[in-house]
Amino acid sequence: MPRQLTSREKILDSSAAVAKGHGLDAISIRGVAAARGVSTGTIYNYFPSRDELVAATAERLFGEAFYEGFCHPEPDESYLAYCERLYASLHKRLSNSGSGWLAQLQGLEPGAREAGRRRMEELLSHMLRGLEDVLAADPQVRADHLSGDLSVEAVCRLTLNGMFDAVRRGDPDCRTLLALVERALYE
Repeated sequence: MPRQLTSREKILDSSAAVAKGHGLDAISIRGVAAARGVSTGTIYNYFPSRDELVAATAERLFGEAFYEGFCHPEPDESYLAYCERLYASLHKRLSNSGSGWLAQLQGLEPGAREAGRRRMEELLSHMLRGLEDVLAADPQVRADHLSGDLSVEAVCRLTLNGMFDAVRRGDPDCRTLLALVERALYE
């Protein structure tokens, strides 16, 4: 039998396609191997367990949904305007099937769940740093409002968590959260 040529990225392409169509819990070594047209042993050469494959696939999906194109503010964009744009993107990307990935992570085996959670936290930390940079650079924000419990990091963490909660609820525009941010920072 001729050697089967593939790569980690091509395997993840196939695994992500399975997850997009059927969810993370539908990923199996055998299924991804069949979709990729390789043997199960080939998959194991790149991913020593299903948990590792699922975690890497979750990372890929989260990266596509959250990382790419985010944390790039427009010149002179206010924190509030950036949050509105970020939420619109999150809502658009997660409303179809993406928000199910968040819930599906909780239903995975403990090893895959923990690995996926760690990788997701890395991606979300990038988003958090982007929010912090935009907030710190916004000249319209009342600096005297950003002290004590309302530190830049605390406000950004609350904002990001609120956005994800709003997406899970199906909130199309996140108006309540953004109104609170506006009142707390600008008035």
